[in-house]
Amino acid sequence: MADTPRARALAKELRAARKTAGLTLHQLGEALGWSEAKISRIETARRGVKVPAVEAILDVLKVHGEDRERLLKLARDIREPAWWELGRDLPQQLTALIDAEQRAKRITNVSLNTIPGLLQTRAYTRQIMEAGGVPEEALEENVGIRQMRQGILSKRQPVELRSFVDETALLRPVGGPQVMAEQLRQVLSAGDAPNVTVRVLSLDGGAHAGLSGTFVLMEFPSSKPIVFLEGRSSGAFIDGEEDVQLFHEAIESLEAQASDPAASKEILMRYQKQYESEAT
Repeated sequence: MADTPRARALAKELRAARKTAGLTLHQLGEALGWSEAKISRIETARRGVKVPAVEAILDVLKVHGEDRERLLKLARDIREPAWWELGRDLPQQLTALIDAEQRAKRITNVSLNTIPGLLQTRAYTRQIMEAGGVPEEALEENVGIRQMRQGILSKRQPVELRSFVDETALLRPVGGPQVMAEQLRQVLSAGDAPNVTVRVLSLDGGAHAGLSGTFVLMEFPSSKPIVFLEGRSSGAFIDGEEDVQLFHEAIESLEAQASDPAASKEILMRYQKQYESEAT
């Protein structure tokens, strides 16, 4: 098993399942007839592991149902290139982000200046990327990748997306009135799905916990949550328990302060109608 994001993800999931079962490395190895060192290498993605071995581990750990199927699928697919790997040479950090999005059960996005990427239209994304200095020859591929990432919202077991959007992102006419009207129609449509919630942080609310910066919190079925901070040309993953807890607390504060989904929908519709009138 190569040291890839998906291989590391499977290793983390197996380690988390073992700890949930209350077994030590030695106890699991003893039950399987394997050495403790072998289990350790599997759980740190330093040793390849085939599907039958994963099945054996899950049997001992008594992992059943959806969790079992999910982990077995991850093991089966681990050597198959994902869509973001086929013919592409993407930055390692982007592939790690895409992989985390694919595995997440819930994503919470706090956005200040722009509409969250998972809700953006092609035209809106193109304007953002052009302004950010993405070269013309790479522009269409980058826009396409962001669009394909949105597939996690409509797959068979879709990700739950919670988006907190500062009202300033609605005020900025990215691409002009027509692009913004289309963009807000898409946000409103996405918000009608049962797995998507959009909350607006209105200007009337004053300061809020999100003003420290945009961030994305990703939570997984078994492994620990992580936070992604996006920079201009790079980003950073945070996985320390105490550090991640600070972002959980920020989200709790935002939930108390943000407009509720119904009021947020009214705000979005108001801006949509405004941009539609300006576009005619």
